[in-house]
Amino acid sequence: MLFSRQMGQFITVSKGTELLRFPVDRLVYIESDGNYSYVVTHDGRKALVTMQLGQLEDIINSQLGEDVTNIVRLGRGLIVNTDYVHQIDVARQRLVLSDCDRCWYELAASRIALTQLKNLIDDANE
Repeated sequence: MLFSRQMGQFITVSKGTELLRFPVDRLVYIESDGNYSYVVTHDGRKALVTMQLGQLEDIINSQLGEDVTNIVRLGRGLIVNTDYVHQIDVARQRLVLSDCDRCWYELAASRIALTQLKNLIDDANE
């Protein structure tokens, strides 16, 4: 599922006594951990949210709309911001998300998911 971004937009996640609010352009990725998810932002902070990845995907979609193209669900366990994609290595099942300055994350993903992401980025650049 794809999402779009506009400058100055925020994603707000509210559940029970918790509230998490972050700028869309600072989101690097969201990682699933069972019934929980970790939201990782550009500054290296990792916030635990008591929601499954699918629930966060629904929230992002409802808040940002259908025309978002840089926030992408990648397989069962990740949502990534394609603006931070630095390297895709399908053979090694490795994804590097970086701003080529201070932000650097190496993640594992399936070959199928990485191939789909690579094709998505290739198609956008044609």
